[in-house]
Amino acid sequence: MTDEPPQRALAPHADLDNPVYVGWKRFLDASAGWSAQEVEAYQLSELRRVVADAFAHAPAWRTLYESHGVTPSTLQTLDDVRRLPTVDKRLVREQLEAFSIAMDGRSRTATSGGTGVPFELYLDPQAFAKELASKAHQYERVGWREGDPQLVLRGLPIDSPTHMTFVEPFNELRCSSYHLSPEVMEQYRQAAFEYGPLWLRCYPTVGDLFARFLEDTGRPFPPLKGILCASENLYDAQRARLGRVFGARVFSHYGHYELSALAGFCEYRDTYHVLPQYGYAELLTADGRLVTEPGGFGEIVATSFINRGTPLIRYRTGDFAVLEGWGCRACGRPYQVWSRLQGRAHEFLVTSQGTLVPLTAMNEHDDTFDEVREFQIEQHEPGIVTFRYVPRRGATAGDVERHILAGLASKLGETLAVRFERVSSIARGGRGKHPFMIQHLRISAHRHLTT
Repeated sequence: MTDEPPQRALAPHADLDNPVYVGWKRFLDASAGWSAQEVEAYQLSELRRVVADAFAHAPAWRTLYESHGVTPSTLQTLDDVRRLPTVDKRLVREQLEAFSIAMDGRSRTATSGGTGVPFELYLDPQAFAKELASKAHQYERVGWREGDPQLVLRGLPIDSPTHMTFVEPFNELRCSSYHLSPEVMEQYRQAAFEYGPLWLRCYPTVGDLFARFLEDTGRPFPPLKGILCASENLYDAQRARLGRVFGARVFSHYGHYELSALAGFCEYRDTYHVLPQYGYAELLTADGRLVTEPGGFGEIVATSFINRGTPLIRYRTGDFAVLEGWGCRACGRPYQVWSRLQGRAHEFLVTSQGTLVPLTAMNEHDDTFDEVREFQIEQHEPGIVTFRYVPRRGATAGDVERHILAGLASKLGETLAVRFERVSSIARGGRGKHPFMIQHLRISAHRHLTT
């Protein structure tokens, strides 16, 4: 598609009635031009505040720091943050109340993080509004505005015969990703022509499935300004297909329910800019060293500045990224920049040799999976995976499986045996997502990473 999307007047947007949202967004907009020195000064000040607050009001944090011989006064420079111990889901889960701060209005939330093991934490009354404002601040770089009409294709339990609902306070046509049959996707497509969205917001896996449907059927979709992907890793093949089918640029951001780190695409380049007002992010190697060289690969370890309910300080997210460096020559922001996300911990395969291979290595932009409409990989033991797939129309099982085996062998050699299961559909995971990978092995036990 080459047609420009129609220009439409902005509709009212409910978030603009929230003073916390508006105030935080104004702060982000005002601080967008900070120098590197101003960013560092702010982050050091916030780290001191967060650590002192946790030390004073959350007994598990005080105990942890005292056992490591550190106190809030330890933080004299940003480098001193490495003297603080890291924490993970298991540790916080076992002592949630002691790691949290009692306050009026806090709410308890839970996420499985894709692993199937619930992780609960408390949010303070302002945290979620700041989260929404932070995302909006990032999206505005690429032309999005509150009130722009958008079609939202995510894990939304919608109790209607069409699995759609229009939410006027946000000017959104919301479409459930729990019901993505060809018939339902065709209803979504027709509704889009009536509604006229400027943006498509979706999980990458769900957007990719919708794009495959449009591509296979040759049916058009109204012109868009852009596609906003979130909540999952965006793979090169998905980005290419979404851009090709919808004729619009694809944007992505990294975030999680723990509200500890946020990173969004630059308006000029497909790289992730870490938002320094939101939290402090580090990339650590398997042995705990800070990644400082461009091209280095590490786990995202994050400290939240926006949530006081359960402070997360040097929290090991189980997510991985590749460092590009600090500062972007295209936009001028002096932020930490990641060239790409390497996936979540549960998105790694374990080969017969015990090494880890990120799912990104299997889902790069080539034709390995072109003959399948959906697929899912499950692993119970090293070196063996089950590959579940729904073939594209007209594709035979033999041709599909030979093609996939050849593609995987060119990347992984003989280190992985594949058992195929042809199915009619792939079950939806949490929040209507389509998980590419179900990993039953303990990835933390394997130390060798292949990128």
